[in-house]
Amino acid sequence: MRRHLTVACATLVLLANGGLAAAQGTELPQIPQTLKSGQACTSSSGKKIPSVPWQLPYLGADRLRALSTGEGVTVAVVDTGVDKAVLPVQQIGDAGTDCVGHGTVVASLIAAPVADGTEVSGLAPGARVLAVRGTEKTGATTAASIAGALDGAVAAGARIICVATAVTEADPALKHAVDRAVAAGALIVAAAGLDATKARDVPPGPYYPAAFPGVLAVSAIGPDGKPDARAAPGSLAAPGNLVVGKGPGGGAAIGVGPAFAAAHVAAAAALIRSYRPETTAADLVRRLRDTAAPQAGVTVLDPLAALTSVSTAAAAATARREPVVVTPGPDLAPAKQAAWTVVVVVAVAVALLGAAAVVVPRGRRRGWRAGAGE
Repeated sequence: MRRHLTVACATLVLLANGGLAAAQGTELPQIPQTLKSGQACTSSSGKKIPSVPWQLPYLGADRLRALSTGEGVTVAVVDTGVDKAVLPVQQIGDAGTDCVGHGTVVASLIAAPVADGTEVSGLAPGARVLAVRGTEKTGATTAASIAGALDGAVAAGARIICVATAVTEADPALKHAVDRAVAAGALIVAAAGLDATKARDVPPGPYYPAAFPGVLAVSAIGPDGKPDARAAPGSLAAPGNLVVGKGPGGGAAIGVGPAFAAAHVAAAAALIRSYRPETTAADLVRRLRDTAAPQAGVTVLDPLAALTSVSTAAAAATARREPVVVTPGPDLAPAKQAAWTVVVVVAVAVALLGAAAVVVPRGRRRGWRAGAGE
């Protein structure tokens, strides 16, 4: 009896502290951006999620896939590598392995194929991913390593490049690499900062290559549609906080930061390029920016509007625009209050049962007679 009551109380406490959201946050690990010195490679969570991650309906994935899946377009992912055992990718050098798992999650948000038995897929599941290592094995990065990765991606023919890592140094060599990529007709979509962390020593920015001219900088929003407090001014916002992708071994993992938002913007660019092959890098930027929806002080990616808008020489005008439906996260306050009420009721019931367990046997032994002093 006591064991069942203990389990019931523990369950109610979980509900009172956020219910499913708390349970998911506990079960699904946040993928790291870097590993600590001596830390082993990130292991698989071994988890699958029972429903479609919030970012896909938020971005209108079902409506987009009726028009484009990104087929025929290659997106380079400059990060920690991509695990080829999780996603079918092309690679440069040893970028087909990923000890950290960060690049694998980023790539899955872009182009993880739609498959039976899994709810996690990319926004552009028909696109190809070119894995380009822009970091050391542990995820540590430098301006030189990003510059080399950009040159490698361009040389391999990628014209949409997602840079999911960043540095605070405005290195001239990195800027020259950006200039070369832009001159070659590539669109560089870059995270406007580092992943969210509890560390207090995270530099405030600006971050590069996102802050260089010619680069499309991206900040993150969460399920409630609100931007990160550190969102870079002038950046394009997209789902990037608490998004769910495929991590090491294919297990579900949570991404929190602008790198994952950049993945969604790069995927949207791939959808447009596949649907409109004549679109240049400048056209892609114009479409993505001009059709973005103002929201909570930022402009948020609207892939369907960017895909279907009619371009003119002056600007992009939306034709029969169907903006992405933004559904705020559930208000858990009433549920928490109700759950705590139930917790109190259960606690009182447990106390009464405990008292009865003591009083009733004593009463029976006495034949239900009052005590001597009564």
